[in-house]
Amino acid sequence: MSPRLPEDADFSGTATVTITPSQPPGSTPSHALILLHGLGDTIAPFSALANRLNLPKAAVIALQAPMPMPFELGGYHWGDDLVFSKDPLSPSSSSADDEVLSPDAEFTRSGQFLKTVIHDVLEMRCGFTASKNVILFGYGQGGMAALYMAATKMNLCAVISVGGWIPSAVRPREILDLPRSTSVLLCGGDQGSAITEARLKYAEELFKECRRVVLPRMKGDLMPRNKDEMAPILRFLLRILVPEALAQQGFS
Repeated sequence: MSPRLPEDADFSGTATVTITPSQPPGSTPSHALILLHGLGDTIAPFSALANRLNLPKAAVIALQAPMPMPFELGGYHWGDDLVFSKDPLSPSSSSADDEVLSPDAEFTRSGQFLKTVIHDVLEMRCGFTASKNVILFGYGQGGMAALYMAATKMNLCAVISVGGWIPSAVRPREILDLPRSTSVLLCGGDQGSAITEARLKYAEELFKECRRVVLPRMKGDLMPRNKDEMAPILRFLLRILVPEALAQQGFS
């Protein structure tokens, strides 16, 4: 079965999503790009991002995390539980002794949730193949959930993680055959990034293709703020989707 554009009804009872069709309008998508928001957020910012990406041959799906934040805080998260840690790399921490809300959690429940979305909906209903044409793009904890999936659950076409690393809860016995075939792009700022050399090296050991993008003049790990910062991510995506489109989009 050739891939088709997913519809809201395909996800009914499974997940909260927004779906942005591939470009040009009416074209058949060859890939599915799933956007995973950060800790405590919703799909709203990534739904807006999906429209701005304007990608050829990719159905872009903004996916809401399955666990709501407690105490009526609003937003959702990908971890099995909320975790507080003393992380000097966190922008919310004024010192190494401060405990901050950490994205580094267990992802067992989200792993099963994402597997259901990818296998039951995208593969079985819509004709995609995870290893060939499903891409995950996550920010912060969403990036960690994406890397968890690619390391322990299934081969994916690619993973893009902005400010997210392989979760510390990933155990060697859970990792599938090495090296993993998923292409990985890790992105972070040039000052105070959570993508440390040790975390980068660990990812390089697990994945056959793993590259890092350092966003200049960025403190910490933020989503790209302009076309120049987004360009490396777009190049990575366009090389997968339609290599010839690089020149057309001005990223040659």
